[in-house]
Amino acid sequence: MSTEQNSEDRPAAAVAAPPPAPSRTQAERRALTEERLLDAAFAIVADRGVRAVTTAAVGERAGYSRGIVNHQFGSRDQLMVRLAETVQGRFTPAPEGRRGRAHVLNVVDDYLGTVRSDARAMRVFLRLWAAAVGDEEPGLSAAFTRRDAFFRDYLRDALAEGRADGSVRADIDPAATAVALVGLVRGIAMQCQVDPALASDDRVRAAALALIDHGLPVRG
Repeated sequence: MSTEQNSEDRPAAAVAAPPPAPSRTQAERRALTEERLLDAAFAIVADRGVRAVTTAAVGERAGYSRGIVNHQFGSRDQLMVRLAETVQGRFTPAPEGRRGRAHVLNVVDDYLGTVRSDARAMRVFLRLWAAAVGDEEPGLSAAFTRRDAFFRDYLRDALAEGRADGSVRADIDPAATAVALVGLVRGIAMQCQVDPALASDDRVRAAALALIDHGLPVRG
């Protein structure tokens, strides 16, 4: 009989246990809780509207107690402001190296493209924006006043840059035209919420860009 031990009889090599996952810091736990609560509030607004957002509903949807919203944000109003700021950040324009009229056209094209590609986020944005009108959501009113001013100023500066480089007519009023442009893209976005088929109609996007492109250039 062989003195060699069969491989089946040999003791299995010990498998090292994976190291325990490092525990989260308090700041990390707080950030995770905030993210889950914002996700819950986002879903409630998307599915049921702004009025359906309560501290109890958000806590339950996120898997926490009803008091977690006040603990995390201080109040429902502060949660709504934070949600508005988060959603607004998804529609922040990017220059991408363009200047003047090309920059303006790119911002409008990207905005209308997002109406199609991220319809759920746009629905939440517009529902929050609509709720900011009036006295029912005073925190949202301030948040969207700031956001709309930022968007108008951004477009105003791009238009002024276009006047300086000759790609935009000298008689264009950058500030007033910026108000009109924000109204154009927000109005189209709102119509697409009422009639979703419009979001996938390339003619609407092309028509908006054509109006801008035909109205801004220096006349020959």
